[in-house]
Amino acid sequence: MSNVHVRIGEYRYAYHTDPDCPALNSKPETFKGMTEIPREEAEKQDLKACHQCKR
Repeated sequence: MSNVHVRIGEYRYAYHTDPDCPALNSKPETFKGMTEIPREEAEKQDLKACHQCKR
């Protein structure tokens, strides 16, 4: 089981493998930080893999 990064706040559509991904930290007016959760939990929340993250 691997962990991924998700944003706290609005505009949560994807999970991120790269904590420095620009899409994770975008929209500063709604960004309230990020947290790390298991990939399986992110997928249960209907989040998809980010296409911008470095693999």
